[in-house]
Amino acid sequence: MGKYPIGSLILAGGHSSRMGTDKALLPIGGKPLLYRLIQQLSKLTREVTVSVGTSQREAIYRDCLGGLGAKVGYAVDRYPESGPLSGLHAGLSSQLEGYLFVMACDMPNVSEELLEKLMSHKNSGADVIHVTGQPFHALYHTRALRPIEAALQQGDYRLLGLLRSMDSFEVALPENSPSGLFANLNTPVDYEAYSAEG
Repeated sequence: MGKYPIGSLILAGGHSSRMGTDKALLPIGGKPLLYRLIQQLSKLTREVTVSVGTSQREAIYRDCLGGLGAKVGYAVDRYPESGPLSGLHAGLSSQLEGYLFVMACDMPNVSEELLEKLMSHKNSGADVIHVTGQPFHALYHTRALRPIEAALQQGDYRLLGLLRSMDSFEVALPENSPSGLFANLNTPVDYEAYSAEG
């Protein structure tokens, strides 16, 4: 069990079209990026769920994660081909009532300081607690399922637009946060630059 009484969700159901290969499986320090994120999040949170898109991808990830894969929950999209909003919906639908710490699988850096700051506002009653302009590295309450499902049914997949329409609480980044906290490995150039930094 991790340090904080909360579950976490990694969104890993996208097509990785700009990368040209599955971003969740990019090797970082000899292990798939997804493996590294699960290791970090399992130290911080009660449980880790991976939103996988399809059951075929779940099988691939279980394989690549080895023994670690059995300790993870998996959520399959109910609204296929609908972007990260669909993964968020699937992940939140698999949880009991409460908050989940949500990350994307292409964000290699986890900040305990930020999670602690977000958690300090969990009594705010907000559906989402996040850093201004950042939909991930955020806490989403299962209450957010209703507006998320409504947006999916309307075919409106814009996550930041949805954030603005929901009851959200915005926090400032902790002063000691690393500069690349919200780095995304979207393209081969991003991945090469991140790998070069070590």
